[in-house]
Amino acid sequence: MAQGAVTRDVEELSSTTMTSTNGGLSVLAGSNVPLGDGTVVDAVAANVGKWPDAAAVESDGGTLTYAELWDAAERLAQSLQDAGVGRGDQVAIWATRSAPVVAAALAVMALGAGYVPIDPTYPAARVRRILEVANPKVMVCADANALAGSLPRGVATVDVHGGSRRAGDLTSAARQEHVAYTVFTTGSTGLPKGVLVGHRALVNYLGWARELTGFEPGDATPCFASLGFDHAVTCLWLPLMAGGSVQLIPDSWDPRPWLAPRERPFAFIKITPSHVRLFERIAHPDYRTITRVVMFGGERLDGSLVASLGNRIDGVALLNHYGPTEATVGCTAYPFTAEAVSDDGAVPIGTPVWNSRAYVVDADLRPVPLGEEGELVLGGECVAHGYLGGGDVDRSRFLPESALGEGGASGADGGARAYRTGDRCAVVDGQLRYLGRLDEQVKVRGHRIEITEVHDLAVAVDGVAEAAVTVSQTGLGGLELFVVPEPSGGDGVVARVLERLRAELPAAAVPERVRIVPSLVVNAHGKWDPAATRKLAEETEAAADRAAEEDGPRGESEGGQ
Repeated sequence: MAQGAVTRDVEELSSTTMTSTNGGLSVLAGSNVPLGDGTVVDAVAANVGKWPDAAAVESDGGTLTYAELWDAAERLAQSLQDAGVGRGDQVAIWATRSAPVVAAALAVMALGAGYVPIDPTYPAARVRRILEVANPKVMVCADANALAGSLPRGVATVDVHGGSRRAGDLTSAARQEHVAYTVFTTGSTGLPKGVLVGHRALVNYLGWARELTGFEPGDATPCFASLGFDHAVTCLWLPLMAGGSVQLIPDSWDPRPWLAPRERPFAFIKITPSHVRLFERIAHPDYRTITRVVMFGGERLDGSLVASLGNRIDGVALLNHYGPTEATVGCTAYPFTAEAVSDDGAVPIGTPVWNSRAYVVDADLRPVPLGEEGELVLGGECVAHGYLGGGDVDRSRFLPESALGEGGASGADGGARAYRTGDRCAVVDGQLRYLGRLDEQVKVRGHRIEITEVHDLAVAVDGVAEAAVTVSQTGLGGLELFVVPEPSGGDGVVARVLERLRAELPAAAVPERVRIVPSLVVNAHGKWDPAATRKLAEETEAAADRAAEEDGPRGESEGGQ
């Protein structure tokens, strides 16, 4: 199919998200679209019947057709049933980017259970915490011996490369009210929080995303995000639901294997702004030869980054995609062209997903007038079931949609739920604009990170008096940590801090730079001033360099990953 025949213009993409406002208040509603009763598992099963020999999953290990993927899922499902897995259970999966892992996730969902993807790059301490909270019935993995120290007592293991050899037809037990998967995020408590995402919300999201991207049977998309992170949900389940294929990329940060020109471009690629900056350094890609649609997501998107791509993005449909894990991967989108955005500000995050609503509210949860700032609250089908185990955090974030003042009646039924995002937004010209966080939570390389968790671990290190964390102004936009050592802190404090953080945190949460400062600078309001502290760090480092030139080798003052 010719490139021109499949490239969709912004007007066509925009038509898939019909938005209404509520009487001058900051309430936006997505299109009302019937969902039917099926699940992603049902869609994959239907594709097996229609296109059994079509490619489903491509990886370093070869290509699985739809028939082969379903056969692998059947065999794993039998083994999971033998281990006692049934409806409502949680099943952990050691989530390498491989075809057997995809088959395992499909098998888990088909049994009416929820899969819990565990990122293999997580440190052992974090894996143990997640498994303690999730309390899975079974762990699916390739090497049970390697995980023996991390598994809670009584948790059985199933070999992801094996599965029962007994014949049997897999009939899906999944229903829309069941949990499809649980993704863990970090929270202000410093403990991982498991977000329970249901099949109905997943179907709603994937159907909307399919229309936005124009994905057709036979299309493909790459998946290079961790399967333990919901960024990968779009790239994995949308193609398999729609009769296309997913290309699993083993190395998240080496784009060269899939950035080469393609005879039939990918239907879409989903990337964070941090990915874009890395790709520019490594490959300087021409997106026109790679993909029909670029879906940005996971972080604030600045118009200047889009402008830096020049004509290499001409004719490619662009989407800015926003959503916390608690709102099922993505809950708003903004179709745009490079020419239509300002290069000195953030790109809007757009309008809501199907069957969902977005409210910008004040401290009393009342929608504010159009154009005013407030907290973004999401309601409708996009909202997850809640947090695993519920508790106070669940009650503080999830609430009845009817609690949102007069705006809460806009298309919501009596049982609809809403989620408080903690993001500052405003509705301008009918589009949501992201203005920052209300708390200390940030997005780094698409991963949601609590600054307080990083801070608390740093100050607990021996020899650290104070610490402060911000997003770096250089590099790939990772975290920058400022440390004030104790007078007796001695040499090696940076190494000790990094050792602790690497042992406790995902890689994206480990600061890319640790800088020693004599104090944390505060502004006239008594609040920490990151810019002034950064300047002090530069002055301190320059002074140390001068001293080193005069007196010999410089002592340790900064470090990174």
